[in-house]
Amino acid sequence: MKVEKSILTPKWQEIKTMFENGTNGSKEYGENFPIDGELDELTQHFIGMIGIITLKQGFDAVVEGVKLDLWKERIWAVVENAGLLPAIAWRDEMEMEEIRDSWSDTDNEFDTEEFNDDQIYNQLTNG
Repeated sequence: MKVEKSILTPKWQEIKTMFENGTNGSKEYGENFPIDGELDELTQHFIGMIGIITLKQGFDAVVEGVKLDLWKERIWAVVENAGLLPAIAWRDEMEMEEIRDSWSDTDNEFDTEEFNDDQIYNQLTNG
């Protein structure tokens, strides 16, 4: 069965044109295109469509002659480059964890001596 290029391609072309004609180059959240604005709504709808296709056809589906992974990469790039992606909380958490790790690397107050099983047994049996 041949699928007409009337589902994703026209929606993608609309999103791509809107991005190219309206971008100010900022990737900062809400600085390039308005959150809940027209481009945000279009990209969310597009993501919903490829989500449904993924569930029904599988991750390796080909839609309108294009692999689903490529559709996903395209929309991800627009969302990210349009400033529609909020800061990712785990990045902040990773940075804090790195700070904690570097702090604990320099703090030797709680360093303990390591014992092997024989040493532990000897200490327990010999006092």
